[in-house]
This record gives sequence, structure tokens and C-alpha cells, in this order.
Amino acid sequence: MKDLDKETEELEKQTQRQLDELNSIIEESEKTLASLDKKAYDGVRDIFKYFDRINDKLFNFNNILIAGFFAIAKLKNDITMWLIIIPIVNLGFFIFIEYMIMEKSRMEAFILESFEESKYKKNINRTNLYSLLAILSTSIVTICFLYNLLK
Repeated sequence: MKDLDKETEELEKQTQRQLDELNSIIEESEKTLASLDKKAYDGVRDIFKYFDRINDKLFNFNNILIAGFFAIAKLKNDITMWLIIIPIVNLGFFIFIEYMIMEKSRMEAFILESFEESKYKKNINRTNLYSLLAILSTSIVTICFLYNLLK
């Protein structure tokens, strides 16, 4: 009978050790998953931050292009003043992007009250796409400017 009690005790200890190991593995897995979620979230935010910085520089460059289009229209007789519309439309696009960035910040401000993660991520991804399109549109405006300058 004593052998049976000792065997039962040994089995209980072994089972407890296995449960402890399993709990520590689960705990470590949860920490790793939380860390990966945070890295993914930070990655999206970093992309957004860099696009925002690029947008600021492109916004300033677009303002220089507006002045350049005015100068070309005044210096060259064969270029119409209506050409200034091109960088002004691009400026409107940048203002729209700034509005989208403001909306993202507004969502962050009310993060504790009502937060929809899917809507937030969708907003960031859409704004990143607009930022990419702004780079493309500014390149097109620059090419248009250089074409009219050099023709």
C-alpha cells in the first residue's frame, strides 16, 4: 500500500511539473504573440510617420513649383498662365492628405472612448496610399515644369 502511495505521489509531482512547464510555454507564447502584434502595429505607424515627413517636404517643393510656374508664365510668352492650375491641383491633393492625417489623429485622441482597430488600420493604409500617389503626382508636376522650362 505504501508503494502505491509513493507511486501516486511521484505521478502527481510529475504531472505538476509537466503542467508548470506547459503553463510557462503558454505564457511565453502569449508574450511572443503580444510582441509581434506590437511590432506590426509599430511598423504601420512608422511607415505612416515617414510618409508624413515626405509629404511635408513635397508640400514645400510643390509651393516652389507654383512660384516656378508663375515665373515661367511671365518669362515665356508662349506659355499660358492657366498652367499654374497643375501645381495648385497637386496642392489641393496635399491638403486632402493633411486632412486624412488629422482624421487619424482624431481617432487616436478618442482611443479610450470608442476605437475601431479595423477602421483605424484602414485609414492609415489609405493615407499611405494617398501619400504614395502624392509622390507620383509631384513627380508628374515636376516633369511638366521642366518640360515647359526647357522647351
